[in-house]
Amino acid sequence: MIFRKLLLSLLPLSILIVSCTSEHSKIVVAEYGNYKIYLDEFEKAYAKNTGGIEKAKTDSQDELKKFLDLYVNYKMKLRDAEVRGFTTDPDMQKELFDYKKNIGSTLFLEDHLYEPALKKMYERRKTEFKAAHIMLIPDSTMNAEETEKLGNELIERINKGEDYAKLAEQYSKDTYTNKRGGVVGWVTSGMIVVPEIEEAIYSTEAGKIYPKLVKSNYGYHVLKVLEKQPRKDQVKAQHIMVSILDSTGKKDSTRALKKILDIEKKLKEGADFNKIALEYSEDKMTAKQYGDLGFLSRGRIDPKFEDVLFSTNVDEISPIIETTIGYHIVRVNEISPYPSFKESAEELKDMFIRTYFKMEYEKLLDSLKKNYNYRMNEDIYQKLVSSAKAIRSGRNFEATEYKQSLGPEVLFTFSNQYFTVDSLMSYIIRSEQYNYSLLNDETIKDIYTNYVDDMILRKKAMEYDKESPQFASLMEEYENGIYLFKLLEEEVWTKVVVDSSMIQNYFDQHREEFKWKDRVEFKEVYTSTDSLINHYYSLAQSGENFDSLVVKYSQRLGYQDVPGYYGLVEIDANDLSKKANSLKNIGDVSEPFRFQDGWSIVKLIKREDARLKNLDEVKAEIASLLQERESKRLEDIYINGLKNIYKPKIYYNELGNAFKN
Repeated sequence: MIFRKLLLSLLPLSILIVSCTSEHSKIVVAEYGNYKIYLDEFEKAYAKNTGGIEKAKTDSQDELKKFLDLYVNYKMKLRDAEVRGFTTDPDMQKELFDYKKNIGSTLFLEDHLYEPALKKMYERRKTEFKAAHIMLIPDSTMNAEETEKLGNELIERINKGEDYAKLAEQYSKDTYTNKRGGVVGWVTSGMIVVPEIEEAIYSTEAGKIYPKLVKSNYGYHVLKVLEKQPRKDQVKAQHIMVSILDSTGKKDSTRALKKILDIEKKLKEGADFNKIALEYSEDKMTAKQYGDLGFLSRGRIDPKFEDVLFSTNVDEISPIIETTIGYHIVRVNEISPYPSFKESAEELKDMFIRTYFKMEYEKLLDSLKKNYNYRMNEDIYQKLVSSAKAIRSGRNFEATEYKQSLGPEVLFTFSNQYFTVDSLMSYIIRSEQYNYSLLNDETIKDIYTNYVDDMILRKKAMEYDKESPQFASLMEEYENGIYLFKLLEEEVWTKVVVDSSMIQNYFDQHREEFKWKDRVEFKEVYTSTDSLINHYYSLAQSGENFDSLVVKYSQRLGYQDVPGYYGLVEIDANDLSKKANSLKNIGDVSEPFRFQDGWSIVKLIKREDARLKNLDEVKAEIASLLQERESKRLEDIYINGLKNIYKPKIYYNELGNAFKN
């Protein structure tokens, strides 16, 4: 598979349209056997593989000639694959079929479901709404019909001037929001798990209620949009917190309020926020980090705290905030810019799957069913459902009386294809999702729906290359990649032999070429802010164990198993190794310095002078080198054999017309 990936990587998935005159389709740049390569084909291949048409226009004739040589070899290989029967080989064609089926479905959903939905959500998330709701839930005192009637009456009363907040307190069953006038807080697209509620909010002006009662799995909602504003994505802040609990764990709001007022006075008089947070904050998790909270997003913190935080400007210190745990003063240090669509894509996809996916997926499948003239055989479906209780997960279907009576019956049709009960039972066995469970009305419904959807998507996948140029190109590239892989497997890779004696001989003859430079071994503490790294440096200088600092504070990803440890590294490998090498003594710790996107301190563990590598240290490197060299030799033999068969002729002079309009 490694070789196949390498082969396929030579053929990018992007589709580039080359602008050229119609004459280019008549200019022959190469011939092999009875086959010709025209200039327009060469231009497309070159642009796809070298960074696009604009770059291609600036490339030299030598670069064009080198690529044409490679392209002729490539075309001869593909012709050889055809001669060898690869294009009709059952195993290869099955692999192509499976790839088309799976990737076609994925690309179709990406193009027609995910991409438009994620772009819509991305644009919506530039705006946020302060929303409120009155939630009504049917119960023993009021059935669904009566609840819906009450909701519509409330909408009418609000429109006539009654106070929304008072009605929320009186009627709303949401105990979390009813005491504060139904206010949910600030929301944006992707935060609301009920699509119908989001749609209602985004179609309502600030200060207005949505004119209809909205139904969800939770009940019925009377929605109001209180405010609307451009959204801040994330806010980076520090805070000083005083708990309402005293040192004994008893509630003492008077003490807490007095202390936070004293802190506020100090800050207004010009005291340093960092020092005050370190000395006075009772949030033990953040006090040692000067109250640093990192970047915060809406919907994940106390609404009272959130409201003040997101209304405070950069470098401003907030007024005192009271929450359920105590009193806070916040300083905002940074407001992150709205991320690009590409940066947001993964997060958007997660939110979409949690919220809109089911609804949008069903709509898309319904449109496909309509296009393919899908029809269910209701009579057979009902017979299957009524008999399902005697069938366990499809595996004993063959032994039941229903096999003979129901098995061959057509269950549904679409696009002139017929699907029987037998095919549904085979699907159950293949998927193994319901193994050994007794089928019932609900499981049959789920299985049937999944089966129809899978078959509909498979149908779309198998024809999607006719609709999508990207998929057509991808299929062509994958097919060619399979053939090239098989050719090189037969002609090159299975013939490559590298043994231990060859490695030893090469090592003996080239020993002086394998050397270690001067190296250093060190550990690092890394963090994103200069204030924190200065604090950690002071702890190291005061004698705190460096390994403990690494484990407790270092934020470098990928070093959890060996905290902060880099092993032996060449002294000029990067700024970390250079800094470690600059230290005078083993055990010394560097002063804080900027590295990549953060700040670091390093401790020197060991030095090792330059030396020759031993055989164990270079075995893998030499084996790889010998394999590559032998592979190149065998491939050259193979290419020369093709040249003897096809006698290629290359017309380099015609390349002067390339990429000329």
